[in-house]
Amino acid sequence: MADSTNVKKSSPLLVAAAWIIVIIPTAWGLDYTVKNALKIFAASTPTPTAPAK
Repeated sequence: MADSTNVKKSSPLLVAAAWIIVIIPTAWGLDYTVKNALKIFAASTPTPTAPAK
């Protein structure tokens, strides 16, 4: 059984910095993905397939 007296605690500041490093790129990627996905559902004008007479 491990001795619990040698447990090393992490600094709350270090933990917060690690989360920021993870969350910022994740939020950017999610924003980028949602904006591009919305283009699929946006109404667009149909393009003519035959020349007008």
